[in-house]
Amino acid sequence: MSPLEPFSNQSFDSSTEEIVNDEVTSLNYQRKPFTKEATIFTKDNVPTILEIRKNIPSKYFNPSIKRSFQYVAWDLIIVSILFLTFYQLNSITSIPSIIKNFVLLPSYTFAQGTMFWAIFVLGHDCGHGSFSRYPLLNDIVGTFLHTLILVPYTTWKLSHRHHHKNTGNIDKDEVFHPVRKVEAAKMSGNDDETKIIPYFGFGVGWLVYLIQGYGPRAVSHINPFHPLFRKNHLAATISVSTVVINLSFLIYLSSIFGTFSIIKYYFLSWVVFASWLVITTFLHHHGVEENLKLPWFSNDQWNYVVGNLSSVDRDYGILHEMPHHHFNKNILILYVNQKNLS
Repeated sequence: MSPLEPFSNQSFDSSTEEIVNDEVTSLNYQRKPFTKEATIFTKDNVPTILEIRKNIPSKYFNPSIKRSFQYVAWDLIIVSILFLTFYQLNSITSIPSIIKNFVLLPSYTFAQGTMFWAIFVLGHDCGHGSFSRYPLLNDIVGTFLHTLILVPYTTWKLSHRHHHKNTGNIDKDEVFHPVRKVEAAKMSGNDDETKIIPYFGFGVGWLVYLIQGYGPRAVSHINPFHPLFRKNHLAATISVSTVVINLSFLIYLSSIFGTFSIIKYYFLSWVVFASWLVITTFLHHHGVEENLKLPWFSNDQWNYVVGNLSSVDRDYGILHEMPHHHFNKNILILYVNQKNLS
């Protein structure tokens, strides 16, 4: 099947805008039935990124520092409230253990893990330069936020930048790309069976990705001297060091309050965050539905626009309104509004 064939059975009407207080808050794209005039995306029939950006009002390229810090404060306050509430409820001896372990703990873990994901999204925006117009401020805030959730900000930012520069390119994309049969055979030792990482979507995939990456273009995010980071060794070393310091602090706390307490209050939520990250990223770049099969392009068929138009927005309901900061519904807008592609 041609990599362009999936686009032949759908097309889209012009977007409709939701306007609140004279501001466009979202764009709703409406799918319409197939027609013979339906557009098939190729690198020869899509506008350039500059042509797309020229049609977006300039005010949407000017981030508000005030609003950005409001999001940071809001997220950190909610994280604190969730922690203190769960801690206080756990201290009430009249609450049966079965309620604490099978109602309160799962509820806290999911809610706090989702907020960890929200913190990651804000750090992600710092890496893209959309938090503010000041690169140093973006990096300071991004390092702080990502360190809280054990993510080395600079090394991840640089590998993520590489992903955005090559989205949809099967030969160059950084992660979540399909693997050609020849490469798969080399990676699996010519074993015909597909190699599956157990529990990949439940945090394990993210941990492996940070430590060693995935072939054939694996990048270790805890090695600041990887060739991908050669121009940013100092910043990469600082970001890895801050994560090591935070992890050491958590180990120190476990020696005081017990390992299980740190697992219960922090690491279980971290697993939820990591699961959100792996699952949502996968769904942005792969169509799991029968009527939505997203193409991946070989290098000679690919350019930046056609590759990124092959991503898909996802709707997770109420979780978009605050915890996810509308991230998953606006992935295509993110690709258009890039500031750090060089």
